[in-house]
Amino acid sequence: MDYVELAGYIASILVAISLTMSKIVRLRIINLIGSVFFAIYGFLVGAYPVLVVNTFIVLINIYYLVKLFKNKDLFDVLNAQDNLEYFERFILHYKDDIVKFFPDFSDELIQDSRSLFVLRNMRPVNLVIFKEQGNGITEILIDYTIPEYRDFLNGKYILSLFTDSGSSNKQLVVKSNSKDHIKYLNRLGFIKNDAGLFVKRI
Repeated sequence: MDYVELAGYIASILVAISLTMSKIVRLRIINLIGSVFFAIYGFLVGAYPVLVVNTFIVLINIYYLVKLFKNKDLFDVLNAQDNLEYFERFILHYKDDIVKFFPDFSDELIQDSRSLFVLRNMRPVNLVIFKEQGNGITEILIDYTIPEYRDFLNGKYILSLFTDSGSSNKQLVVKSNSKDHIKYLNRLGFIKNDAGLFVKRI
């Protein structure tokens, strides 16, 4: 296999991978790289329509990536229990995905707890269910983000809510056995203690 054929294979694989991405930024970056390889391939084999089209796609991806990184998302919160009908529909719609990260999730878990939606550009993208245990401890029972918005910005915003709330809470505590969720917690600065709980001091 020569380098020209290799460039074509790399381009095809990257573009195919990009189409499987649910996160728009990652999709555009991988698609951008794939289009660059396709443009190179088109130039090397003299297929100028392939070169022109993929150069155009590269420019489109760059334009939207700049736009995505330049525009700051606007965050807000909404009391989920004040919007009970939507709350129930949200859980019903995402329940199969929620239990992948929170296997102990149940209707009973919601009782005697507080629930918030994190709004990102006015779209509910995250559901946080928590209990204030006293002694400066808040236990986060559910911190679920819909697939399109799993980029840690929601988690950082949630931390800021508890940090800036002015309450007496000094620690956030989370139980987790999910590998992906643990990676998320570590990224946000949670540390596993001797009891197997993930703790973040705020």
